[in-house]
Amino acid sequence: MAGDHVVQSYSVFVLVADLLGNPVVRPADIETTALGAAFAAGLAVGIWTEDEIFDSGEKVKLATTFYPALDEERRNKKVESWCKAVSRTFDLADLSL
Repeated sequence: MAGDHVVQSYSVFVLVADLLGNPVVRPADIETTALGAAFAAGLAVGIWTEDEIFDSGEKVKLATTFYPALDEERRNKKVESWCKAVSRTFDLADLSL
């Protein structure tokens, strides 16, 4: 998603799950940028295979899943408000030109 502080924030994951209306999974290891780089390097030089990285299932067991809690009507209102807020920021950016 973004930097470490956002990934550690319970509130951000609840908000995203509610706005999307879908479960959101936070990995057990939140340092995924460095981990991804290490996996890619290891794959490139043959230290391990994709199967060894992705078939373990250990990371999934330790992951946290956030489920949406809003009903459809309330979720739609929040999404509409979010879209308005984003749209307004674009309008402000146009003023600076």
